[in-house]
Formats: sequence, structure tokens, C-alpha cells
Amino acid sequence: MSRGGMIDRMLDSIPGYGGYRDKERRRDSDRAIRESLALEYDQLASRLGRLTTSLAEERKIMAISTVDKPQRRLTSFIDRVRTASYGYAPLFSDKPVDASALDQIALFDRALADQLSTLETQIEALEKTSPDDEDFKSTASEIVATVDGLHDRFDKRHEVIQSGAAMPSQEVAKYLDPVQQSSIPTAYRLHEHEAVSYDGVNYTVAGRVSVETVGAAWRAFKLKGGAGDAWLLVPSDSTSPTYWTRRSSVAVENSAESVSDDTATYNLVNVVNGKGDVFGPSGSADNQPVEFAQYRATSGEGRFFTFSWGTGGLSLKGVEANPASLDVFTRET
Repeated sequence: MSRGGMIDRMLDSIPGYGGYRDKERRRDSDRAIRESLALEYDQLASRLGRLTTSLAEERKIMAISTVDKPQRRLTSFIDRVRTASYGYAPLFSDKPVDASALDQIALFDRALADQLSTLETQIEALEKTSPDDEDFKSTASEIVATVDGLHDRFDKRHEVIQSGAAMPSQEVAKYLDPVQQSSIPTAYRLHEHEAVSYDGVNYTVAGRVSVETVGAAWRAFKLKGGAGDAWLLVPSDSTSPTYWTRRSSVAVENSAESVSDDTATYNLVNVVNGKGDVFGPSGSADNQPVEFAQYRATSGEGRFFTFSWGTGGLSLKGVEANPASLDVFTRET
């Protein structure tokens, strides 16, 4: 059975992650999952302990300290997982809890379990490496880095439990999937006053509207320069297209099934709700509910997008941007 299999089976046995969705079972489910994690990681910590004992018997005094550090960090992590006390944390209260927060707890639990196999492979490599080999120290350092990542993930899991609210998806991605984080499009990381060139015309970022959900996020950047009210719509997922758009004066009701202007009719493709930010010359508003809807033209390649928040909204009309025509100049690479 692979490392983490027990945790995965436990999570899979709870339809819709019901152990957390059902408020009466949240504490029991949390305790059971943490105990299973602690037991499996404890087996790996024991292997490091046996390696330390073996090194002591061989009088490899310098090597003992090399193994001692990852062992102590792993033992500390196990203690945290096993003894965590959340008191009257909102996630366990009788108040309604954001479903996105519950989904994120599931993501963190799976991510913690996923590292069992990684850590087992690293410890096995350390066991097979001579203490006199330079790779012995580097492998031990890799184990420390993995365990430090576990501490970070558990910290963020704790934050979601204490707040009872979901974290921004990009913040979660940093701790769950480093590969995903590094593949976020450069354009998504644009800041105010940074530059964009499209079809040979230069623009600067003058504002932004964003929305983040558990699984995805989008940012629409208001651009100054050229002709008209240009906006660049960028998803956080590098496999999804970026759109070159202009602001539309067409007002759209929330989740309308279709939108029409003087050139085309667009049908609803998708609508999501999340938290977002709005900033521009006239001011800013942070972390507020935002609805984001995507529409496709009934003919042609046209797209229509709407952001709705509070008493405000933004309608954008455009097409998929040609990557060869787009250059982004930002301090983030």
C-alpha cells in the first residue's frame, strides 16, 4: 500500500468530504485524519531514529547531527498534527461555513498525505548513502526542506480552520502545488504602472478587477494608451487563453443566459462566484464578493465577460489575444 493511502481512503470514504460538511462530525473527522497522518509520519521518524542509533554505534559522531536535525523537525511536525487544538474555531462552530473553506481543508489534508511518499523516498536515499559522502548532507537537507513545507502547509490549514473562510486560491497554490504556482502567466502578475504592448501599441496598467475561487482566478487589467478603453483579461491557469478586450456599455443582469449588443449575441458559458479586488484611479475595494460570467458569441470568435460586485460591475467584449502580439513588462518574472 502506498504512503498516504490510508488518508486518501479516509477522505474518499466521506462523500463530498462530508466529515467536514456535516458540522456534527467535523471535530471527529479532523481528529481521525490528523491521527492517521501522525501515525504514518511517525513510522518515518522512527526510521530516522534507527539511523541515528546505527551511526552512534559506528562512532559517526558528525553524521549524527546531520540526521538529528530532520528527525527533530519531523517529530515537531508530528506533535503539532497530533495535539492541535482549535478551541472554538469558526470551522467547528454552529455557524454556516463557506463551502470553499471546507474544500480547501480537503486540499490541505491531501497535500499533507501526498508528502509521505516523497519523504519515504528521501529517507530511503539517506539510509543508502555513506555518511562520508557529500550527498549525505544534501539529502538530509532535502528532508528538512520537505518537513518545513509540511509545517507551512499545516500553518495555512490552521488559518482556514481558525477563520472559517477560504484563502485566495493563489495563496493556496503556493503551498499545495509549486509547479502550478511557477506556471502562472507573467501577465497575471502585472502591477499598476507596469507596461503592456499589443500589436505594437504600448499601454500601462491603470487599474484592475479580479476574482478568485478555490479552483481558478482571473484578473482584468485596465490599460491606458492606444485608442479606446482597452482591458487585458488574464486567467491564473497558463493553459487557458488570455483575452484582448474593450469595455462595453451593455449592462448585464447577474447570470443572464445571453447578452446582445449591436454586433452579436453571446450565450452564457460559465459563471463563478468568489472573492475579488477592484482598484483604479477612483479608489479601491478589497476582498469582496465578485461574480464572474463568461459568454461566447453565437457565431465567430467573440467573447463577452462580466464582473459584478456590490453595486458595481464591468462588461468586457473581445477576442482571444494572439500570444505573438503580446509583450508584458513587469518586475515579476
